Amino acid sequence: MKIVKFILIGIIVIIIAGAGLYVGINKKEVGAPTYTVSKGEIEKYVEETATVKSDNQRKIYSKGSAEILELSVEVGDKVNEGDVIARLDTENIELQIKTLEAKLKALQATYREAVKLPEEELINKAEANVRSAKIAVDEAKRNAEKSEKLYKEGAISSDEYQRALDNLKIQQESLTIAENELQALKKGPSDNIRKQYQAQIEELKYQLNQLKKTKQDYLIKSPVDGVVLERFVEVGGFVQPGMAIVEVGNIDKLYVETDILVSEIGDVKVGDLSFVYSEDLSLQNLKGKVRKIYPKAFSKLSDLGIEQKRVKVEIDLEESTEKLRVGYEVDVKIITDKKEDVIVIPDTAVVEFEDGKYVNVVKNDTTEQRKIEVGIEGEDKVEVIAGLKEGEEIIIK
Repeated sequence: MKIVKFILIGIIVIIIAGAGLYVGINKKEVGAPTYTVSKGEIEKYVEETATVKSDNQRKIYSKGSAEILELSVEVGDKVNEGDVIARLDTENIELQIKTLEAKLKALQATYREAVKLPEEELINKAEANVRSAKIAVDEAKRNAEKSEKLYKEGAISSDEYQRALDNLKIQQESLTIAENELQALKKGPSDNIRKQYQAQIEELKYQLNQLKKTKQDYLIKSPVDGVVLERFVEVGGFVQPGMAIVEVGNIDKLYVETDILVSEIGDVKVGDLSFVYSEDLSLQNLKGKVRKIYPKAFSKLSDLGIEQKRVKVEIDLEESTEKLRVGYEVDVKIITDKKEDVIVIPDTAVVEFEDGKYVNVVKNDTTEQRKIEVGIEGEDKVEVIAGLKEGEEIIIK
């Protein structure tokens, strides 16, 4: 009977606990720390490491292949937009420019000779040739007519008559050639010849302009105002296109950049209050705001070698401090939600089971295990939405 009695009691206890209200039969442990339930404020946040960066921070790259003849800046130097950073050797490119300029002059001279109009003396000579050819044609025509009459009378042979006809044909062809030459001289060179020369000249001019632009790239200038943060090359070194020369940034305007897990980024919004801190730098709660959330996630390996999807977030600093430098690693806390005048308890008071979360409520000398519904879970506090009242006493660990 005793066994049956204990079984019945056990069943009753399980049923009551499942309903979220179970009055323990154990007395409160002597000396167990307690907490009086009260109202307060609580924050929900995302916490990550971040890197300090500067506005307008960018690397300046070489666009050519050449030796570095001059570096005008040192790390820490202030530069303005348009200031010369470095000068590359342009000897080879200047030689190419001079070669093309010589080719262009020669081609332009040839073109002028090819398209200039002929002298009046040549035209007069051609006109005289035409007149002479016409006279010859007239003479040959009369001879042909005379030969035809004699041939019909039997005075000459057919061969003599044919020779007269052939001579007329030759003279007519000569007249045609003379007339064509005269017309060509008066007209000048053809449009095709002009277009061929013009196309060649334009091609050389284009190549020359490209080389001159390339030469300008060999004088490397700063695209922004700022301070030289790093120098990657030295005088005498050889650079290729795309090789970094220096890095420049505005150290008077710093911000931090962090990577947030995709599972947490949904809570983060532009404008969220943030705090930057670092134990190593003795820096506490430097205020900032989220200014940009990147639209695309990327993959990143965690310290444990696990691939994670993350989203880049930029945070403006609303306070200045001399403790921060570009490239420093700091911690950042982004406040994603905040509530005031709500019931808040230490997270050490919460016991988690499969069916929910519970607290041990003190009643006289006993404790009552009670199920609660939680809201925001902060760093070391929990918001209680239902299950507890202000003034009640609970056990904490």
